[in-house]
Amino acid sequence: MHPELNSLVRAPYFDTYLKTLESSDVLDCLLVSKKRFVEVISNLTDDQVNYRYQPNKWSIKELIIHLIDTEIIFNYRALRIGREVKAQNLEGFDENSYAQHVSVDSLSKEDLVRYFSSVRDSSMLLYKTFTEDQLSKIGVASDHKVEVKALFLINSGHTLHHLNIINERYLR
Repeated sequence: MHPELNSLVRAPYFDTYLKTLESSDVLDCLLVSKKRFVEVISNLTDDQVNYRYQPNKWSIKELIIHLIDTEIIFNYRALRIGREVKAQNLEGFDENSYAQHVSVDSLSKEDLVRYFSSVRDSSMLLYKTFTEDQLSKIGVASDHKVEVKALFLINSGHTLHHLNIINERYLR
């Protein structure tokens, strides 16, 4: 993990994601993780994006939707914590329930790449709308303190974490 990331306020379980980052520059991290992820996903076949490495695990399509859902939620958290005057205490979400209640059958690999890319592009633009004071604001999400800046870095690390899983478990 990049040394500057140690000072961020976040739940300890987010360290798994932050350890994948080589920089503390938010926009660079968001862009690099987007490029790496899109490059790998764009080169997969339809069979590969529908593959599950175990019966009870997500397909790559479902994993991509999980990344998108999570990024949208974390952006919402950043917006609420960064822009609200009073401290925020935001509820968590059940990622498995979200995955269970999504339809990916009508989405092509190209649709998913476009969807992921558009959400990531929105994240980068959203980040640019915050002042330094807003980026350092702290709120509570899922019963843990978290800093606005950390939420954007976690999005990047979360993407790289799942890209590693795709490479290790799905593309062997």
